Amino acid sequence: MQERKRNQAKVTFAARSVVANDLTRVLPLADAPAIGDVVLVEVLSLGKHSTIETHDGITLNIFPGVQLITVFGNRYATDQYEGYVPQQVVEECDLLSVGGVCGEVVSAHDTMAVPTRLRVLGRFVDDLDRTINVRNFGLRPQASLPHGEVILVVGSSMNAGKTTTVGTLCRSLSQTGFQVAAAKVTGTAAGKDLRYFESCGASPVLDFTLGGYPSTYMLDEQDLLDLYMRLLSHLRASQPDYIVLEVADGILQRETAMLLAMPEFRATIDHVVFAASDSLGMAYGVQMLREAGWPLRATGGLITRSPLAVREAEAVIQLPCLSLKRMMSAELIACFSAPDVAGEPLLALQRAA
Repeated sequence: MQERKRNQAKVTFAARSVVANDLTRVLPLADAPAIGDVVLVEVLSLGKHSTIETHDGITLNIFPGVQLITVFGNRYATDQYEGYVPQQVVEECDLLSVGGVCGEVVSAHDTMAVPTRLRVLGRFVDDLDRTINVRNFGLRPQASLPHGEVILVVGSSMNAGKTTTVGTLCRSLSQTGFQVAAAKVTGTAAGKDLRYFESCGASPVLDFTLGGYPSTYMLDEQDLLDLYMRLLSHLRASQPDYIVLEVADGILQRETAMLLAMPEFRATIDHVVFAASDSLGMAYGVQMLREAGWPLRATGGLITRSPLAVREAEAVIQLPCLSLKRMMSAELIACFSAPDVAGEPLLALQRAA
């Protein structure tokens, strides 16, 4: 097999856990790629993504002919693409995310442009010609004791306001004098949200790419739990007062639902904040979480842009629906001190009112 040399290729965010000195030798694909395989690609044509995010968080424009170091992975994004790692050797593939995850698009939101198309030049290999995979560079478990209260932020869907909620929680708590750590547990590689958490006062800020995955879609239960526990061990080791976690997409999404069903995950969570974009999504999500016994303290998200929608939701859910302004106030800490409100169906609450 002919060996290719890396030619000033840009290392994308999805490959940030790989040691740069290991990315020197490229051979043609020998077998169907696996999740996490690191590959050298060339941009063939521009579509949805005309920029990429590099391993150090810089956003660069890309053009046909530019070479990138990307990572094969799956993507689940109801407002963008559904994409998967190819099941056979391929010469071309799609750019699934700005963070450098590549694969094959199988469905897309009808507002989406065609994906940016890539030529696969080869796979990066080590000195024994073994394919380099980001899973081999993930964080190892850190010896740490439980430390700090863990706040879980989940939502009704993609773009429901979870990331803004996490950032505002971090900002409010850190400005109050607490030490806050944060993590994005699931999703698809991109650094913008992590930098937002850092800007809001969280430190450290971790995500699944540091755990060795370009994305978390289609991981099995054990790998997902192992990833979470490794990230949590590193967050705990920093001895924060609060750990704020974001789980991507909505509570019906595959990996989110898997985590919520795991007793091991549940045992680590002290508080839950639910984000939604409308009152019906808010009501149904709150009911599901309550019936499952989760310690739901407050709600928020895009719905809070409308005071009328907030009043509509609060009348049914009997929980605070916190705008960003309210989240920055003393009301937030009061929510975390409130007793659990357990499992009555919301319709019963409406009738009682």
